[in-house]
Amino acid sequence: MKRTAKIVAALLTVVACLAVLFTGCTDTLTVQEGRELLLQGMEKAAASDVYYIKYRYNDNSSTNGKYTQYSLNVQGDSAKFTIATGDVLKTVYDDTYFGRSLKDGVSSGNAADGDYVTGKVYWENGAWSVRRCTLDEFLTDEKIVGYNMDAAIALLEGLSEEELKISSVTRTGKVVYISAKVEKEGNALSQYGDLVIRLINDKLAYIGDAKETFNVSISYGGPVIKVPAWKNETTKE
Repeated sequence: MKRTAKIVAALLTVVACLAVLFTGCTDTLTVQEGRELLLQGMEKAAASDVYYIKYRYNDNSSTNGKYTQYSLNVQGDSAKFTIATGDVLKTVYDDTYFGRSLKDGVSSGNAADGDYVTGKVYWENGAWSVRRCTLDEFLTDEKIVGYNMDAAIALLEGLSEEELKISSVTRTGKVVYISAKVEKEGNALSQYGDLVIRLINDKLAYIGDAKETFNVSISYGGPVIKVPAWKNETTKE
């Protein structure tokens, strides 16, 4: 029993040490420090070529929890954009891909170079169609451009001290929490009142309103993307 108690005590000590290591104490920072960290966090976010970003709009007036979410998963040379609409009972997904797609019905072992097409892969008329394009063209596609990394950064970019009023800044471990309010007319965030902004590992990771009607969350990883096989190649925009 004594040996077991010692082992348990040792494990609890290790857990406590790890908790301190990864969380640490909460430090209060100045508004100016928070503004500088935010600028640096946006710069580092913009430089990332691997990220998974989600824009979520919650209908808090709905009894079934209606929501719409636009998610963009970018993994270097491939990407996936999804529009999810629904509630707690049912969600409908609309997926669009970018990457190197193999022609439907052709095995990778027997495929020729001409069987692969790199571009936008989308569902149309009951089959996957592909249109040749670059990753930059995909990310600036009319359907996607409002929900990419540039769009997230643009929500806060270039705001003066009067336009982005920061009320508090704290740091806990690797996370910086910023409470703020956007008061620039025409900025999409000005309609939401009090905002919560988070930086994780010195990168922009979250923007959301205190009432949880809207948020943008960013992680610098993401699920593996499997690009569907194409059946039709198109040239339409």
